Parts: sequence; C-alpha cells; structure tokens
Amino acid sequence: MESWGLETWLALASATLAIASFVLNWRIVNRQMTMQFESLKAQMDADMLGWAHEASDALSEGVLLARGRGSCFRADEMRVRRLGAAQRLSSLADRGRLFFPNHSPDLHGADREAAFKGFRPPILDTVVFGYYQLDRLDCDGAEPDTDAADYLVRCRRLLISELQQAIDPRRRGQMLSRLSKNRRAGDGPDFKAAADLGESLEARFPGVLIHRRDAAWIAEREAALRPPARKR
Repeated sequence: MESWGLETWLALASATLAIASFVLNWRIVNRQMTMQFESLKAQMDADMLGWAHEASDALSEGVLLARGRGSCFRADEMRVRRLGAAQRLSSLADRGRLFFPNHSPDLHGADREAAFKGFRPPILDTVVFGYYQLDRLDCDGAEPDTDAADYLVRCRRLLISELQQAIDPRRRGQMLSRLSKNRRAGDGPDFKAAADLGESLEARFPGVLIHRRDAAWIAEREAALRPPARKR
C-alpha cells in the first residue's frame, strides 16, 4: 500500500464514495417503496371499510324493516324501502368483487364473465344472501318477521368478522400501538363507565346482560390490556 500513488488513492476514495452513495440511495428508495406500499394498503383498507359500512347499513335497514313489519311500516312503504335496500345490496355485491375476487376461477363458472368465474368468498356471500332474504321479505305480513331479522343479523355479523380478517391485523396492531403511545396516562378505555351503563340497563331490564359488569369484570378487562410480563 505504501507504493500506491495519488491516483490510486483517489480512485479508491472515489469507489468508496460510490459504494456509500449506492447504499444510501438504496436505503432511501427502499424506504420510499415501503411508505408507498403502506399508503396504498391504508387506502385499500379505507376503501374496504367504506364498502363494508354501506353493506352493514343496508343489512341493518333490512333488519329494521323485518322487525317493524306490521307495526311501524305500511305495506306500500315497506315495498319501497325494501326495494331500495335490496338494490343497494345487489350493487354492493358486485362492487365488493373489486376487493374480494372469486377464488379458483378455472374450476367453476367457465361460461360466466371474468369477475364471476370461480367461487364467491364468504364476505360476499353475506351481502348476496342478505339480498335474497330481503328481496323475499313479505311486506303484507301483520307481524314482525323475526326469522328474517335474525338471518340478516347473522349476515351482518359474518360480514364484519370476515372484514376483520381481510385487513392486516399486524399492521393495524402496529398503528394502534403507535396511537396508544400518544395517549396521556390514564386515558385508556373507561371500563368503569361502561360497567355503570351495563348495570343501569340490567336494573331496568333484568336479564338483559349475559355477564354482570361488577368489579371483577372491570379488573379482568383492565388486566387484558396490560402488556404480558417479560420472561427473565
């Protein structure tokens, strides 16, 4: 190395700077790509949430119509509202295919349009089945249709459960963790206030609560939020 001339040292320094610049640029580009992916995923999640909100609202209107039949709605009013809610569900079922495509398109429905080949995912079943139930709701009945109402509630609950699995729980957990760091001390969920509401409801309507909101219930909920103790 003692025999290296100035030009050699300059070349070595130039190569080192080039490598350092390459590594720095690679890290910057990689970070930008990660941020772009996160931004795209967040937008996709937001779009899916918006779709699910509309589907849940349409199913909820179906529950309202089924429970209010014969008491809250006239038959002609029910027909108009039923048609509107059913058509929203029909549209939402097709729009949902943009987020939840059919699987195994080569195994089923080869004669159908591209988006309708294959097997429909369960989250879209909830909307399609809800549409069929609502479209067949008898508007002339004199009493509430509790079976239809219960069925639409089941559709709505499965819709929400499937959506929770569709949105990346790890990414959501990381986001919630970052948000929780910004909370002030003592700003966690107010289980005591929730317990007071539940007990007040139980006092007025005995038997409505599955679990009593006593001190043990509050302690259990608060303990569930604490981070697990590290093993030594």
